[in-house]
Amino acid sequence: MSWTPKERVLAAINHEEPDRVPIDLGGTFASSIVLDAYDRLKQHLGLEHETQVMSKLNQLALPDESVLQRFGVDTRPIMAGQYEDGPNHWVDDLTYIDEFGVTLKGTTGTNDKHFLYKHGPFWGGKLTPERIDAFDWPDPDNPGLVRGIKEQVAAYKAAGDYCLVLNVPAQVIHRAYPMRGMQDFLKDFYKNPEANCYLMDKLADYCIRASQNMIREAGAENVDIVFFGEDLGTQDGCMFDPEGLYARYIKPRHERIVQTLKADTGAKSVFHCCGSAYHFIPHLLDIGVDSLNPVQVTAKNMEPDRLKDEFGDRLAFWGGINSQETLPYHSAAEVEAETKRCIDIFGKQGGYILNAVHNIQFEVPPENIVAMFEAIDEFNG
Repeated sequence: MSWTPKERVLAAINHEEPDRVPIDLGGTFASSIVLDAYDRLKQHLGLEHETQVMSKLNQLALPDESVLQRFGVDTRPIMAGQYEDGPNHWVDDLTYIDEFGVTLKGTTGTNDKHFLYKHGPFWGGKLTPERIDAFDWPDPDNPGLVRGIKEQVAAYKAAGDYCLVLNVPAQVIHRAYPMRGMQDFLKDFYKNPEANCYLMDKLADYCIRASQNMIREAGAENVDIVFFGEDLGTQDGCMFDPEGLYARYIKPRHERIVQTLKADTGAKSVFHCCGSAYHFIPHLLDIGVDSLNPVQVTAKNMEPDRLKDEFGDRLAFWGGINSQETLPYHSAAEVEAETKRCIDIFGKQGGYILNAVHNIQFEVPPENIVAMFEAIDEFNG
């Protein structure tokens, strides 16, 4: 049997063993590569092309087709375009105001540039439904969000039967806390939960409506994966009480997004959650999540054996190659060994899509990136 990339990814998520472990690079906003590392990778591979920017704020590259073909990448992204004619604009090279009225400032003096939230429309004061309604909310029907999607999908389909990943625009808690300020957002769960839930509902409405517009442009039959999520864990534990605050307030909003978009497309769901996601996994399974990304294996309770043993028959794993230690700081031989170990554990009876834990960062040498992806061929012998 000759497997197509789409068949390969979907078989893995359905807990079937394909011809080889599927590969993702740049299929999602959390599985690409930062610009500096990408430029070094191009040079290492002897490839010459202009680097396309996936996200200036996150300093991410959109990998070129020549790179994707070089590594046998099975995924291709469907992403929202730039919001048009809104308040979003660059004030200067290090200051950006987005369509939700959040001001971000970039760091200086380092290759590892980050943009940090500095102000939002609901910072300070008491959050009320009236205050939320009075805000000039961005329009999920903005034409910029879907511009070029139809042509992008057509190009993918003409090139091959790839697994197409719808990246849901915006989020719930990851949009709410920059708009409100992290400290007040967390306090409001205890002091003002009704207003917090109203804010999250407004954001869930935006996510769903904007995604549905993207789905119409792409064609529902062309959407294979719905990629959505936000961080619930830290390195050492949970950001929210899984059985209390998360289950009561956040989970219903996540469930509405996941279930609505799965119903609209018939696609599989991949949920992104950095850190220790272990105690949230039963909830994610409950709301219809099929695969977890990025599988931060160095976080508490996130050991590959533990995850596969406890959840491997119900949940697929997308990511898993240690980007905190192994990828940036170990040798290519050690990267190859670690990659084979993850394939051996996560890939048994399917259920594994290979990628680094989150976006490949600037410290990662190109030799290690090559070793990670080429380890699949070595593993298959």
